[in-house]
Amino acid sequence: MALEILGLGLAALLAAVVIFFVVMAFFIWIGAKFAAIKNASFGNAFVSAIGITILTIVLGAVLALLNITSGGLVGTLISILVTVWVIKSVFDTNWGRAFIAWIFSIIGAFVVGIIIVVVLGASLL
Repeated sequence: MALEILGLGLAALLAAVVIFFVVMAFFIWIGAKFAAIKNASFGNAFVSAIGITILTIVLGAVLALLNITSGGLVGTLISILVTVWVIKSVFDTNWGRAFIAWIFSIIGAFVVGIIIVVVLGASLL
């Protein structure tokens, strides 16, 4: 019985991770299209989403070891630079277009977050 519950929990976790990457990739892809990046494909956006997530986790660990808070100015700027660099590298574009794609993906994620809060908040009433 315990193994079935563990398996169900792991399956739910895997599904949540895949959904997270798909949603993140969608907004990166839309941002890349908006920035007029030539080879803006969903596959590249998905690779970017995975790369950004992995590098953000590693960067957070390194900054924690160096006693630099990732919520501080230095940590935030480094995180933005790494994220834009991943988009720039994967889509083989310049810094300006990568930054525009990143900004659009942040706006999209913010809008989805607001929608989720509104829907969940309304369901709690």
